Amino acid sequence: MNVLSQIFAGVTAVALLGVGVLEIFFHGDRRFHSLFLIEPEDVRAVRMWAMNIGAYNITFALGIIAGLWMVNLADQTAGVAIVLFCCAAQVLLGIWLWITERRLLLSAIGQASLPAIPLVCYFFLR
Repeated sequence: MNVLSQIFAGVTAVALLGVGVLEIFFHGDRRFHSLFLIEPEDVRAVRMWAMNIGAYNITFALGIIAGLWMVNLADQTAGVAIVLFCCAAQVLLGIWLWITERRLLLSAIGQASLPAIPLVCYFFLR
């Protein structure tokens, strides 16, 4: 796995960690209403979903981190597979976000485009 792929995969992991923390701990915060589209009266109703999506994002971030560790310090082939899977899953999930909620276009672009960069670097900059 080339250095650019690893760098952008690492950036993706950091972004997923940040978003996961926001989703778990700040989904009801009015400052993030435009990001999550959650009305104050709906916070209790969406709490379970917001917290689970946050946990999924953190899990994918940890997967990328574990994969990067494996690429550099353990089983390179398995590490590459883990990183590529986690990034590809986020690309598909970003597309799915836009399909299911058109108002979240910018969030969908962010979710899909950042993890697409390490995929492009890996497959086209060998």
